[in-house]
This record gives sequence, C-alpha cells and structure tokens, in this order.
Amino acid sequence: MKESTSNFFVLLTKLTLIALMLVVVAGGLVRMTGSGMGCPDWPKCFGQYIPPTDISELPANYKDIYAEKRKKKIARFADLLDGIGLTRQASELRNDDTILFEQNFSAFNTWTEFINRLIGAISGFLVLGVFLFSWAYIKNKKWLIFLCAIQLILLGFQAWMGAMTVATNLTPWVLSIHMLTAIIIIALQIKIIRVARGETARTILTNNYFFKGLLYFGIVISTIQILAGTDVRQLIDGMHDHVSRENWIVSLGSNWYFHRSFAIAVLAINAGLFIVNYKRNMRLTEVNWLMTIVFLEALAGMGMAYFAVPAILQPIHLVLAILMIAIQFHLTHKINCIKKS
Repeated sequence: MKESTSNFFVLLTKLTLIALMLVVVAGGLVRMTGSGMGCPDWPKCFGQYIPPTDISELPANYKDIYAEKRKKKIARFADLLDGIGLTRQASELRNDDTILFEQNFSAFNTWTEFINRLIGAISGFLVLGVFLFSWAYIKNKKWLIFLCAIQLILLGFQAWMGAMTVATNLTPWVLSIHMLTAIIIIALQIKIIRVARGETARTILTNNYFFKGLLYFGIVISTIQILAGTDVRQLIDGMHDHVSRENWIVSLGSNWYFHRSFAIAVLAINAGLFIVNYKRNMRLTEVNWLMTIVFLEALAGMGMAYFAVPAILQPIHLVLAILMIAIQFHLTHKINCIKKS
C-alpha cells in the first residue's frame, strides 16, 4: 500500500473519532436545552427533511398526528422486545401513556435536535467511508476490515436506538442503551486508529500487571458511573415542570446518592493509576491528562450538586466523562505497546 493512502486512511479514522465525539457533545447540548423531543419523528423532523421554523407550518392537530405515529412505533418495538424475552419492558411501554405526550412546538428545540442529527449523519458517512477505504488493507490487515464492518453495524444499531429513544419519549433504559452503545463505538474507533497506524501489542512492562488490571477495572467503573449519570439526568428532566430547580438534587433519592458515592471510586482508581505511573516511572503522559480530566469532572459534578445543576455545567460534565473513558481505552492499547526496559 502507498504511504500516502495509509496516511489518508489514518487521518480519516481520526476525523471520524472527532465526529463521533462531537455527536456525544451535541447530544449533551440537546439534553441541556431540553430539545430531545424537538423532532417528534425520525429520521425526518415533523415529516420534513428541513424542519419548520414556525408553528404555522404545522397542521393544527400535529400533536395528535405524531402521538399516533409514536404509538405505532412503540407497538412494533414492544413486539420486538416480547420476541427476545423482554416481556416486562414491553408491557411497561405499552401501558405508559406518558410516552405519548407531545411537547409544544419550539423552533429552538426543533433546530437544536435537527443539528444534532446532522452531526450524527456526518459521522455516519465518515464511518461508511472508513469501512470502504479499509478494503485497501485486504492483503495485510483483514482484521482492520472486520473492525470497520463491526463499527458500521454498531452505528446502524445506534441510529435505530436513536429512533427508539425518540419513539419512547426518552424512556430511561432505552436512553442508557443508547449511551452505552456510544461508549462502545468510541472505544472501537480508538482501536481502529491503533490498528490502522500499525501499532501491534508487545510485551508490557515488567511488574506492570497491576496497572493494567487497575486500568481495565477503571473502565468498568467509569462505564457504570456514566450510565448512572444518565439515569440521574433523566430523573432531573422529569422534574422540570413540578419541582423547583433548587430542589432537584434533594428530590433525586437513591440514584443521586449512588452516583455521588461512585464518583469517589472513579477518583480513587484514576488516582491509583496516576500514582503507579509516577512511582514506576512509566512516563505515560496520558495518565496525567486523565487525572486532570477526572479532577475537573469531579469539580463539575460538585458544581452541579451545590449550584442547582447550572445548564452550562451539564454538557461540560458529559464531555469530560467521555474524554475520561476515551483516554482509558487509549491507554489499554498504549500499555501493550511499551517494550520491556
């Protein structure tokens, strides 16, 4: 393969990672502004490829129209859940009338959600491009083609989950699957970049197994914490209309206490990585960045807890969380590429 082709492919994989991260950021902004249901249907928005800017462009009974469409989508989704054995979740969807609630039209919310979808579409085309260009490696890196194919399938699943998230009116467990899939997609894209760059796993540093084990454990803990944060965010969304902002935190109950307490575990594990990296002179600068991000994440969390969940901190909190776990995934490969001293 020509070096120019290889360099272009690596650049394309990096641009794709940036786009995928931007999708998460855009999703955070959508949640911050309460625009998640700004478009009541998917993939179109109010039945249009270019969404309306004024309520006069919609039929008078638009709420009834999209509530009925949502009802049909939920019925199909519930049938699918029944088919795979998730009968309880299917029953909950069928019997939850709040899912059919249609919010009032807001041009701001509609276009915020629409822009989020545009960024998602761009990332989708980039993932498709990475898959198509990966065939240039058919002779020497068939594994890379397989990874890119899995990524394309995952993104298709994620798009479908996005549609189900809208159809179920942001049902918490559907939203959690949506977030977990986003984490897996970002992790896989990091792996694709490493394989494309030709980095191969070598023997890890002597006595480095503790660091590696702690890192993998940290990824599990971080994932649980992000999903717990997603649940907390969903509970807060449900309080907008009937609980004053200053009482949001105290009204969260056990979900909030779990999320707050688990933050201590996240901080402790990453502090452990920082200490081991320093004590054993491993010279992994990414660990320093990781510790900085975790510290800022903790500050953002405390700011949300003590200052009534200010809107500006919400996307910052999410972005820092995704950066944290992205660096952790990057490190899992980096430590396998360090030769014995």
